[in-house]
Amino acid sequence: MLLIRKVFPLALLVSAIVAFWLAKNYSFQGNQLKHQSLGNKRPSHLPLPIFNSKGEVFPFEHSLLEEINQSSVREFDDLLKQVNPENDWVLSLSKESMENLRKNASTSGIKLVESLAELGVVRVKILDTSKALPLLNKYISNDQLSPNYSMRQPLPPRKEMILNEASFSDSYIKWLGGGEDRDNLGAGVKVALLDSGVDLSHPMLAGVSIKQTNLLGNDGEEGKGHGTALASVMAGTTSGVQGIAPRSEILSYRVIDKTGKTDSYTVASGIVKAVQDGARVINLSLGGEYGSNVLKQAVEYARESGVSIIAAVGNEGEGLVNFPAAYDGVIGVSSVGKSGQVSSFSNYGEGVDIAAPGVGVLTAWELQEMVSFSGTSVSTAIVSASIAAELSKDSTLSSHEVEDLLLRYANEAGKPGYDLIAGHGVLSLGRLENKDSKNYSDPALVGYYFGESGLVSGTMPFEVIIQNQGNTWLDNLSLVVGYLGSEKKFRINNLAPAEIRTEKLYLQGSEVDEFLQIDSRLIISSGAKDDRPENNVRKSTIRF
Repeated sequence: MLLIRKVFPLALLVSAIVAFWLAKNYSFQGNQLKHQSLGNKRPSHLPLPIFNSKGEVFPFEHSLLEEINQSSVREFDDLLKQVNPENDWVLSLSKESMENLRKNASTSGIKLVESLAELGVVRVKILDTSKALPLLNKYISNDQLSPNYSMRQPLPPRKEMILNEASFSDSYIKWLGGGEDRDNLGAGVKVALLDSGVDLSHPMLAGVSIKQTNLLGNDGEEGKGHGTALASVMAGTTSGVQGIAPRSEILSYRVIDKTGKTDSYTVASGIVKAVQDGARVINLSLGGEYGSNVLKQAVEYARESGVSIIAAVGNEGEGLVNFPAAYDGVIGVSSVGKSGQVSSFSNYGEGVDIAAPGVGVLTAWELQEMVSFSGTSVSTAIVSASIAAELSKDSTLSSHEVEDLLLRYANEAGKPGYDLIAGHGVLSLGRLENKDSKNYSDPALVGYYFGESGLVSGTMPFEVIIQNQGNTWLDNLSLVVGYLGSEKKFRINNLAPAEIRTEKLYLQGSEVDEFLQIDSRLIISSGAKDDRPENNVRKSTIRF
């Protein structure tokens, strides 16, 4: 059952500085490749609950600064600090307004921290609200000021969410159908990793081209495990951790501190720096509940520069995708377990584009350790590296064209067609690497789909989904489905490349308790070729 977070209205207009608007029940749309246009799938920054001492919505509706008396300013100042204790803000300004702000900031209660000329933004701290308001009101409009929202690397999935999931360990490339000869994949392609930094001394990264940049200043060397893990699945060069694109050049930008935290301005700075340094893919295994103007502008800047941005949807198992994955223009990645089902810890909703292995993936870690890594962070890194691998094989392709290929050749997962859980499906290296072959044969038993309502009293249909994941026509397939002590057999003929076929069966609500065991298999005609027979069998326990 889908759980959809609702945002309830709070109306607030303070002078001409900050406007918060309402998003009631953001709607889900789309059966198409949505990543090409950059709009918001939900508001770029959601309203924050600002209340007065009586628990009422803070009652500023003034359009002119002069209408705000000193007591109101003091109250407003207190409330701003509740929203943003550090008084850390980001302004979007024209060149003229930026210059005027620079000239007058020191005498107007504003501290200029840093700026990004490429985006026309400046990071400020409001030290004295009563002095700052006149200047800000003069030079900015109401949508140009936003808090410097906090972000972080995704929290690890809750243990109970992965207890029944089979781990990939070091077999994720094989499971994806990738070829063994990967030595030259990624050559000539720079992949930006905006994360915690990388432990360059790790033996699993020996020989990997990694350039490090610390955007946090001198904050020590601790907390690099997360970035080290992702670098290893991208470009690991040993048998222990075989990377998807081992010849790619990793541009590592430390934007996450040792506590796993960052902010939208720092991430935006990293995106701009990555574009300027020649990255063709930017990996963002991080996120936050709120977007911001500066983050959205950075995504636009990268997209307009022809750079792909890949981001994790989050590990809370909630129907709300984290930013920046929630933006159109960003490939949002969820996790899939070895069973082929999307992980229960993956966030879902508008913003999910594709799923990739994310349960028990063997990765490097800091201090020369190895770990079993679960979460959408590692899924995201696998997708980023897959784009790099494809780019290295054909220099004529743009990053955005490769994005299209990844989505077009994804394997079906769950509900046929685009859905809010797996997006366009599960990443398939096999289909990508064999897309030009005339003789790649791969019938696959994809999975089962039940209606969102779950099992109810009376009769309920469920669908068994078959997909031709090869490049040749398939004939004379048989599907055998076993459940509730009986078997049903179906004949399947003339399955075109990439075609999806469903067979519908029916359950009686009275027949099933909490669990249902379904054992299915595909049988191909004698002597017919099948390059991946391992995906012809599926044994699943469905919990209602």
